[in-house]
Amino acid sequence: MNRKDLKKDTLIKLAIIIGIIIAVNIIASRIFTRVDLTKNKSYTLSPVSKEIVGNLQDQIVIKAFFSDNLPAPYNTLRRQVQDILSDYKSYSNGNLNFEIYNPTGEEGGDEGQKEAQKYGIQPVQIQVIDNDKLEVKNTYLGMAILYQGKQELLPVIQSTANLEYDLTSTIKKLSTEKKKKVGFLAGNGEYDYTKFPNINNILSAQYELSKIDLNSTRNIPSDLTTLVVMGPKGEIPEWQKFLIDQYIMQGGNVAFLLNKVVPNFQQQIVIGDIVKTNLDDMLASYGIVLNNDLVRDAQCSQVQVQSQIGIPISINYPYFPNVSNINQEISAFKNIKSVILSFVSSVDLNAAEGKGLKVTPLLTTSDKSGKAEGFFILNVEQFQNLTKNAFDSLFNSRPMVVSAVYEGNFSSFYNGKPIPKDTAQGVKEFQGTQLSASQKPSKVLLVGDAEFGNEEQRPPKDNITFFVNMIDYLSDDEGLTQIRSKDASEAPIEETSDSTKKFIKYFNLIFPPLSVLVVGFYVWNRRKNKKKLLQSK
Repeated sequence: MNRKDLKKDTLIKLAIIIGIIIAVNIIASRIFTRVDLTKNKSYTLSPVSKEIVGNLQDQIVIKAFFSDNLPAPYNTLRRQVQDILSDYKSYSNGNLNFEIYNPTGEEGGDEGQKEAQKYGIQPVQIQVIDNDKLEVKNTYLGMAILYQGKQELLPVIQSTANLEYDLTSTIKKLSTEKKKKVGFLAGNGEYDYTKFPNINNILSAQYELSKIDLNSTRNIPSDLTTLVVMGPKGEIPEWQKFLIDQYIMQGGNVAFLLNKVVPNFQQQIVIGDIVKTNLDDMLASYGIVLNNDLVRDAQCSQVQVQSQIGIPISINYPYFPNVSNINQEISAFKNIKSVILSFVSSVDLNAAEGKGLKVTPLLTTSDKSGKAEGFFILNVEQFQNLTKNAFDSLFNSRPMVVSAVYEGNFSSFYNGKPIPKDTAQGVKEFQGTQLSASQKPSKVLLVGDAEFGNEEQRPPKDNITFFVNMIDYLSDDEGLTQIRSKDASEAPIEETSDSTKKFIKYFNLIFPPLSVLVVGFYVWNRRKNKKKLLQSK
C-alpha cells in the first residue's frame, strides 16, 4: 500500500466515524430516555400520565417561562422541567409540544416577557448573591397549558416534586369534557370543605364540588359520584337518612368521617362528650359499627403545654395517634407514610360478618395501643411522668382498626319500613321508587375521626394527601393518587467493605497509566510495521 492509498483509506475511515457520530446523534434526538434510580420511580412518568397524554385528541401546547442562571436550589430547575416536558412529548403521539422561554435572558428576553404577560405569568422575586451583595431579582418560574382555546396556568413552580401531578391533572382537566361530581353533606353542623383551601383547590381541579344541604334541596343528585358526610354535630333527621340510604342503594359511594367523642373545654378538667348523629342504627344494619370509645396510641403526635416555669414544652399526646399502619394493598393509599388523627374511635369489623360485604381495614394503630370507654378525661397532664407500669397499663391492647372500607351490595335499612316524612310544612313526600337493596355494588369508607383534614388545625401534608386520595378512590379515579403519593426516596448506598475499597483504590492508581502504556505500545508497533511495509515496496 502506497502513501496515496493509505491517505485514501484514512479518509474513508474518518468519514465512516463521522457518519456513525451523526447517526447516533439523530437517533438520540428522537429517542428520549433517562435512568431513574429512585425507589418509587419518582422521575418516571406514571402509567396514568402516559395514558392521558397518549389519548389526547387534539394539539396541546405548553409554554414554559423559566429564567436561566438562577441560584440554588433553582439552578437546575429549567433543565429538569425541560426533561419532564420531553418525557410527556415522547408519549403524546405528536399531540403535545412545548416551548421554553427565558424572559430575563439577553436574547429573546423582550419576546419572552411579552409572551409571559400575554398568558398571565408574572415574575416572582428571589434573593441572589451577586458580587458578594444580596440582591432581589425578578425571575420567571411558571408555565401556561393551552388546549382547544382553553388555558390553565401553573404560575410558580419552585421544584419538580409535584410537577407530574400538576401537569397530568391539568391536562386531564382541559381534555375532559365533563367532571365527576362530589357532594359534601351540609345543614347538620358538618365541616365546610370550602374552608380547607388546599383540599378544595386540589379536588376542584378534578371534580365538580358542591354542598348538599338536604334541608333546601331535599334530594341527593343521582349523578353524584361520591357523597362525603364529614363530622355532623347534630342529629341527622330520619328522612335525610333515608335519602342517604337510597343513594347507596343506587350504587352511590359514601365517605363517613365521624366523631364519636369530642372534647369539652368548658371545665377545668377536659372531658369527652358523646356525639349523637342518629346514624348508628342505619350504619349498623349495613354491618358498619363505630365504637363509643377513644383510642390512644404510644405512637402519637405531640402538643405544646406550659411548664411549671412558664416555658412551652412539647409532650406526646396519645389521643393524637400517628398511624403508620396504612393498607398498602389499596393503591390509592400506597406511599402515604402516616396519618395523624385526633380523638379517634375504633371500628368493629366483626359487625360486618354475614352481610356479604368485602371489608378491608385501612388504618390500624400500633401494637402499643389502648382505649378509653365510658368517661373520657382528656387533659394532657395525665400522660406526663408516667411510671413504666402505668404506661404499660394504658397501652396493653392489640392494634385497633380506626378506618375501614366496605364494598359490595348493601341491604336498605328501610326495607319493609314506611318512607320517613319531612317535618317541614308543605313539602312533597318522596316521589321516587323505594329500593330494598343495592342495584349495583357501592363503596362505603369509614373513618373514626372527622378532624384529620381540618386545615384550620394545620394537618401534615400526608393528611391532606390521604383525604384527597380517599375521594379519588371512591370516585374511581385512582390513577392520579399514584402520582400524588410519589416520594423521592432514593435507594440507600450500601457500605463498601475494606477489601473492595482497597481494590478500587489500586485499580484507579494502576489501570489508567497501564492503559495509556498499552495503547501507546500498540500505536507505536502498528506505525513501525507500516513503515517497514512501505520501505519494502
